[in-house]
Amino acid sequence: MPSIEDQALQIYQNNLTYLQSYQPRVYEKLAAFDSAVVNGHYSEKYDLEYKEEGYFDVKEIKSGNYLYGSNTIEYAKMIAKSIDYKKEDNIFIVAPRYNFSKEFLKKAKYEPIDANNLSAVALIIDLINRQIPPNSTMKKHEKFIFFGVGLGTHLKSIDEKINSDFYLIVEDDLELFRLSLFVTDYSKLAKNSELYFCIFEEDSSSKVIMEYFLEDGFMHNHYIKFLHMLHHSEDRMKNFQEVSASQRHILFPYHAYFHKFLRPLDYLKEGYKFLSLIPKSFPFANKPVLILAAGPSLSKNLAWVKKHHDNFITIALTSSLATLEKEDIIPDIVTHLDPFEGCSLPHLQKIKNSDYFTKPICLFGSQSPKGVVDLFKKEHIFFFESGTEYKKDFGSITAPCIGTMSYALSLVLGAKDIYLLGLDLAIDEKSGSTHSSDHAHAKTLDINNVDRLEEKFSFKTSIIKVKGNFHDEVLTTANFYISIESAIKNYAKYHKSYQTVYNLNDGAYLNGAIPTKIEEVKVKNSVDKKNLIKDFNSISSDVLTDKEIKSIETMNQHAKSVKTILHKHKTRNFNSPQEYQYNLMGLSLDLTADSSLEASSLNIVLLKYMQYIYPYIFDYLNTKEIKEYKKTVKKIDKLLIESMLKIIKEFEKKFELFLEEEIA
Repeated sequence: MPSIEDQALQIYQNNLTYLQSYQPRVYEKLAAFDSAVVNGHYSEKYDLEYKEEGYFDVKEIKSGNYLYGSNTIEYAKMIAKSIDYKKEDNIFIVAPRYNFSKEFLKKAKYEPIDANNLSAVALIIDLINRQIPPNSTMKKHEKFIFFGVGLGTHLKSIDEKINSDFYLIVEDDLELFRLSLFVTDYSKLAKNSELYFCIFEEDSSSKVIMEYFLEDGFMHNHYIKFLHMLHHSEDRMKNFQEVSASQRHILFPYHAYFHKFLRPLDYLKEGYKFLSLIPKSFPFANKPVLILAAGPSLSKNLAWVKKHHDNFITIALTSSLATLEKEDIIPDIVTHLDPFEGCSLPHLQKIKNSDYFTKPICLFGSQSPKGVVDLFKKEHIFFFESGTEYKKDFGSITAPCIGTMSYALSLVLGAKDIYLLGLDLAIDEKSGSTHSSDHAHAKTLDINNVDRLEEKFSFKTSIIKVKGNFHDEVLTTANFYISIESAIKNYAKYHKSYQTVYNLNDGAYLNGAIPTKIEEVKVKNSVDKKNLIKDFNSISSDVLTDKEIKSIETMNQHAKSVKTILHKHKTRNFNSPQEYQYNLMGLSLDLTADSSLEASSLNIVLLKYMQYIYPYIFDYLNTKEIKEYKKTVKKIDKLLIESMLKIIKEFEKKFELFLEEEIA
């Protein structure tokens, strides 16, 4: 029989082989750690000790203290025994909770499928809510999270009990994780489960891994249990709260994508100009651009803007116009992105001077609402596509908010020097305000207890810390954090060697943008702006080519083929919860199997819809107290298929109406 040392070395080798093949990021970190130790760049903090009683423990070399101080095998059994199936305690509620009124449900039954983010899910969620009793329990832990690994002995014990399909394994101490490789065979754990390792990661990279964990097997994202080892920081738990609250299908639900994908057809039909994002010439070439967003830093520096805005091509968000009007600052360019009139029009209804609607050039996302577009001069409007490509070879650009979108556009359109003001993406450190006081949706947040792990994390109001532009740290929200990440990614994607970006905000730090106090800005001579409209016209088009019309015909055919798949699903019978689960998973794959560009728009809407509603359905099917499923499953499936058919029919109707007029 091999010795304890040989067994530990064999487990270690098994783990290294597995990590090298399937988790290269973790493997590379371990290799770098070993190299640092060998070369004397790092002194080990721990010793792995085998006790006579037959278990391993970790000794801290400096203090002589033990991590466990007790039998780790018995500890693992005790921890495994404590894991229960209740939908409470040590659990993340990943799917939003709703309690709908009778009035809302009645309205949802008859209103258009894209009326709001709940119109296609409310009836299903309400039906499920009425079926699941209070204090219910799960049949199975489909997903589970370990915050802190230690020696990992409890991972094996817990897996033997719950046999989860997906594990997120989080450990901030790389050396401690390395020692666990001698004790816990992760390669065996990986044979029956998908493992996501978050080892020795920074906040940003840990969130990316957590996003992948949530995206994989998204239908199981209602309740996710976790185990937190006391030695491990709560920081990663807060990271997971942030990530789960800011899932893309929650922030930008399926109904938002209707407008994103279908509204451009209206503007193409009406002869509006569409802007090339792969231009042959650059309207901003060799010019300085000043972007004015609606963050707190704009109000603080209005006097400077009034004095110097003529020295730049000035780009202002529609949400910042009310603030600029106070000082009679009319921007050269106005930008807009939000697809909803309810969010957009309140900003513009404050404007009294008609010059703000007639003078500027308008760079609008092609999902912008009609009520906003109609306020401005048609000949001044240039639409850019975001997520669609109806105009072939014109490009498409994405960003979660118009502030970061305006920044990306200035890079794409060739600005030499870009100055960011009001793009704080952070909360004012004194007042707690999110925007300038004129912003229609400005909030004042409680900036106390920012480090507290909240029982309920809110995407728009819960506060987190990020690197500051002028300070070590500033406070922000998960909402702003998404935009910070977008600004960084778009800078990396679009920045050209001759472009310099200056961040003038007392807000979040943005990679690539030089922190610059506003009094340090070297204002140059006035900029020649007389040819701007001509330059934009030269890289725009208001007609579709035969190739582009053919592409829309293909989109319409795809909608019809997906409709056929759904009608086929309606004929199936489901004899058990497990059978219905498998059918729903198969349906999601069938509906999104076509990976062509023409299929992508409808596929994304259907996927966002399934990501929203599936966790509720799968939670119902995974509830132990439910004994009789057949009647409810039939009702759920009927509502589900009806909703998806309505989505497809909306696409089909839009495509056919467009093609009828275009081909006629």
